[in-house]
Amino acid sequence: MATRARKTVFIILPQGGVNEIRVLAGVQDMARAKRFDLFVVECLKRKEGALQFIRSPGGGTFQELLESARPDGIIVTFNAIDPATLRQLGCGSIPTVFIDRPIGAASSGRTAPVSVFGEAESYAWLAAHELFRTGFDDYAFLPWPENPDWSRERGECFQRQVAEAGKRFHPFPPSRHGGAADLVTHLVPFLDSIPKPCGLFAANDGVGEAALRVCAMRGWAVPQEVAMIGVDNLGFICEMTDPTLSSVCRDLEGDGRAAAELLAGWMESPRRRPASRATPALRVERRTSTFFFADRRIAHAMEFIRLHACEEGFAPPSVVREMGLGRTQADFLFRRVAGRSILHAIHDARLTRAQDLLRSGKSASYAADTCGFGSIVDFSRAFKRLTGKTVREWTAEVRAESRG
Repeated sequence: MATRARKTVFIILPQGGVNEIRVLAGVQDMARAKRFDLFVVECLKRKEGALQFIRSPGGGTFQELLESARPDGIIVTFNAIDPATLRQLGCGSIPTVFIDRPIGAASSGRTAPVSVFGEAESYAWLAAHELFRTGFDDYAFLPWPENPDWSRERGECFQRQVAEAGKRFHPFPPSRHGGAADLVTHLVPFLDSIPKPCGLFAANDGVGEAALRVCAMRGWAVPQEVAMIGVDNLGFICEMTDPTLSSVCRDLEGDGRAAAELLAGWMESPRRRPASRATPALRVERRTSTFFFADRRIAHAMEFIRLHACEEGFAPPSVVREMGLGRTQADFLFRRVAGRSILHAIHDARLTRAQDLLRSGKSASYAADTCGFGSIVDFSRAFKRLTGKTVREWTAEVRAESRG
């Protein structure tokens, strides 16, 4: 019986991107299952508009790579290159899937590129229910300048969530949707105009960072007067803001698997152009900007746990010392305000991190070691208590959902 020929796939990445490693992990996972070979091509956009390609492995121009490798399919991540330029390079007839809808291209219809993109409804739902924990009555969405489709859809879905909860939504003025070199300047008039306290859903972490800078300029307390959440969970933004920024986590590995799966089917049946696919958000990474507790000592303790829970030897006494209270007083206050014990909060933080590692394909033993559990047995027991499932059962369900 003849062995099925392996397909060759280019994955074109923007040079210097921050999310590509996790996307690649998802693509590689599916590539192994679907039996195709990957060539990574970095795309550098120069100021004058020219493009430079760096292929891996080896060197040479993009045209030389096309002639030597002759790809059966292409995956483009995060607007590394637009559909028109790909056509100009002679790739118009090659099945191509984009991760994120290309900027400026049609988002629907026959001319729309096949793409994998974040499901706006899931991002808005997670953001809204995180912000609703504050009990505030007023909410707003902060768009990306020019309000592209992905930003507009998140805002519309968030507005529906607010309305369904019987809260007040304050729309961003359409007259201010134009481009802005300085996001802070872009946001100041609107943030000045809305009542406080309020909950804000930023289109992405970049907008959230700018909004936090406005809060600092105006002296608004976060999250007591302004609660804030972004999207993408970019650590180099969210962990560096003051206070740290809560964010809706994108399933980057799932995006990579979905793109590779769509492309695999298209390469097998070139006349069956697949439909684009929306992938749901994962969860909220809760940081100080939405740690809304009546007692600030508990908010500080929760942030301390989030940052250090997975360190070796980390235990409740470390949290008690950070709170500056006696053990009995700290335990009582933590249970009364946070609704659980300090140890329970530490386990939750560790298990959340472990679930992220399992989603990305890491083993249970690696997750146990990395997340501060004494042994794989301790990890398995804690995991079953939290999820009601064994690690194997939970991982199988997550993988099935991401491929379904």
